[in-house]
Amino acid sequence: MSENSRLQIPTAVLELLKEETLEAYPEECCGVLVGCMGTEEPSVGMVHEVVVAQNSATDRRQERYVIDPELLLQVQKRARERDLDVVGYYHSHPDHGASPGRFDLEEAWPDVCYVILAVDGERVTEVRCWRLRRDGGAFEEVDFGYS
Repeated sequence: MSENSRLQIPTAVLELLKEETLEAYPEECCGVLVGCMGTEEPSVGMVHEVVVAQNSATDRRQERYVIDPELLLQVQKRARERDLDVVGYYHSHPDHGASPGRFDLEEAWPDVCYVILAVDGERVTEVRCWRLRRDGGAFEEVDFGYS
């Protein structure tokens, strides 16, 4: 996805992400977004489904998440078999805003979206979508809509 890209997220998927965020609080939740990447410019990606993952981080789970690499391989394989793509990942930020932090920058890959949900324990306060620039130096915000 490039500048002016957009990610379409079904309302039911967004509601699932919010539920997962609240259930995981005060730790970060995480998972994989599967769908179709757009090929036109500006690109419009579409999320079809979510694969909820356990946060496999061994410490600092309130500010870190790790998705099991074996699960990632399985998700990628199943997506390819169905002519789908891993369009991105989601995770929550307990008691912080929905902007990527230093850890997010260090772990991110370009060309996929990162949906971040801010949560204060009572409710999801903000949802934003990001993509790492190809030079790896910073994130760019990606517009997203509900369908």
